[in-house]
Amino acid sequence: VMGVERTHRVMLKTYLTLVRIFQGRVKVEHLKAPVGIAHLGALVADRGFIHLLFFMGLISVNLAVVNFLPLPIVDGGHFVFLLIEQVTGRPVSPSVQGAAGLVGLALIVMMFLVVTYNDIMGLFGG
Repeated sequence: VMGVERTHRVMLKTYLTLVRIFQGRVKVEHLKAPVGIAHLGALVADRGFIHLLFFMGLISVNLAVVNFLPLPIVDGGHFVFLLIEQVTGRPVSPSVQGAAGLVGLALIVMMFLVVTYNDIMGLFGG
């Protein structure tokens, strides 16, 4: 029960953080990409195995939240296409799905590059 409650709390905080990023109340510099996650993972691992397991759980929940965002390249985007099909009675055309997928991919790649750059600059004091 405690695990479900904590997972729910982490999911809500993740969504809240995303909202605050778009509001400008949380800076993109506070996000972590694989470089920052690996660095934090090493720091957490020094605190013990239980802390590392909790950290890995946080990463897993955060990835699940991102996967359910309504971006065309992830599952949340596919769900939106299914909802559109349900409402209109016909699927979204493959060309629109492809174009939306490219836009979603471009957004994710750009965010990944910015956050990775910030991680590297943060590690080397830049």
